[in-house]
Amino acid sequence: MTAASAAYAADVSSAPCTRETDFQPGTVVMSESRDNLSPTTSRSKTETLAREAFAGADPVVSLHTSYLNNVPFYLTKTYAQIKDGQLIRYGDRHGDGASLVTSTYSPPPATPIDLQPGQTVTVNYKNKAQSAGGTVEFDISEKLTYNGRETLTTALGTFDTCKFTNEITTGGAARQVVVVHNWFPVDGPYRGQSIRSVTPAFNGVPERISEIINMKYSTR
Repeated sequence: MTAASAAYAADVSSAPCTRETDFQPGTVVMSESRDNLSPTTSRSKTETLAREAFAGADPVVSLHTSYLNNVPFYLTKTYAQIKDGQLIRYGDRHGDGASLVTSTYSPPPATPIDLQPGQTVTVNYKNKAQSAGGTVEFDISEKLTYNGRETLTTALGTFDTCKFTNEITTGGAARQVVVVHNWFPVDGPYRGQSIRSVTPAFNGVPERISEIINMKYSTR
């Protein structure tokens, strides 16, 4: 590879569209979004907490809170980290108390943060979901494609973005395939955050287009 072609490859890499500070304690992202299937505005908060032992590792904990009429109604903790140039996900916890569901991914899916346009990475893992009602295990396959750079205009402004397509296949008796497209700004105050997502119509469910209309990002 020549110096010129190497520079071009670096310019269109997906690496800038992941912000490593999102995996450092103290990062808080407040956002508002709208989609084409609902007249309401959704609010959410993601706060990066400390590392915590989970599934035999020591990943970073992110607390995701959704709000309805300014009241939190859905809490999720995700466990992940960036290590050796890869995003590694270990699982999540939904709900609280009697409704708590803990999902553990085995082996933890790992995807490179530095991809080139057209590059696809496939990860296969088992999701073990434990709750008061018992344990359920099912296979998941994710086919992540980095489509490349794309200029995107939303309510937040116009951005150079990385576009990704993730095809998620859930195994088991009721096999299901879901496709999701996401756009992440390359630079600026919203770098590393998905500002637009599109889920094409499937199984009678209409296409869903969701866009961020307001976002506040802060770090300690």
